[in-house]
Amino acid sequence: MEHKRHGRRGLEWVDALPFLAGAIILVAVPLVFILSYASSRYAAAICGSPSAEVSSPAASATPTPTPEATQEPEEAVCRYEEVELTEEDAYILACLVYHEARGEPFEGQAAVVEVVFNRCLSDEFPDTVEEVVFQKYGDVWQFSPAPYLYTAEPSETQYNAVMYAYNAEEPIVPPETVFFSTSPYNEHVTAIIGNHYFCKIGG
Repeated sequence: MEHKRHGRRGLEWVDALPFLAGAIILVAVPLVFILSYASSRYAAAICGSPSAEVSSPAASATPTPTPEATQEPEEAVCRYEEVELTEEDAYILACLVYHEARGEPFEGQAAVVEVVFNRCLSDEFPDTVEEVVFQKYGDVWQFSPAPYLYTAEPSETQYNAVMYAYNAEEPIVPPETVFFSTSPYNEHVTAIIGNHYFCKIGG
């Protein structure tokens, strides 16, 4: 009776498949996690972490200073606001300037008007334009053109000089100036404009 001899079967590649699959899984799973983690870190570095909160800058502990209230500028006051100036007064003054100073610079013409206004405000002279212009000391007129004043033909320049002097915020001559002439009335000269010397009362 013959006994068949059974030899061992050689290991074929099919038998190794389970081992290969297991090895691949063991390597692939950690690799997936590593790649996923690396990808998320890269995205966070580029775009910033989506969960990060942007902190607002801390409020300053120093209180904001309150702007100081601006003071309104004081309204300029005309020196001669207490002097009454009617249309007739303006005409009288324009005639006076025509006779006394029409050849003088505009500043000199306005200064002649200021002398009249200064006299109106002085305790040494009358209070109105008409009384000042036509004032006499004995037989002497204070302003020599007074007797023939209305022969004048004042132009716009003389009227402008009158109104300029009346409304000027910065008058041309000092308030104590009450004399003018082509030569010094006394040694107390306050201004020299054109051919006129302007003076105040001495003493």
